[in-house]
Amino acid sequence: MNTFLRALLVSLVAATLTVACSKKTEEAAEAAKSEMGQAAEATKDAAASAATDAKGAVTEAAKDAAAATSAAATEAKDKAVDAVQAAKDAAAAEAAKK
Repeated sequence: MNTFLRALLVSLVAATLTVACSKKTEEAAEAAKSEMGQAAEATKDAAASAATDAKGAVTEAAKDAAAATSAAATEAKDKAVDAVQAAKDAAAAEAAKK
């Protein structure tokens, strides 16, 4: 009878340890799942922030490029007007010589 009770007690302790380990494993899995969700959310937020920053930088660069192009076009126009005027003046001076 003693052997039977010992075997029963050992079985009970083993079953209790198995249940406790299973419970700990489930808790660890749930914690890992939660952390993965938080990491995914943080990654999503970081990507959205980076995309917004990149959009702002591209928009700013495009504005700067447009302003520079406009300034260059205005300068080229002014030089063309000056060249045409110089050609007219040269033609008038040539005509005055004749």
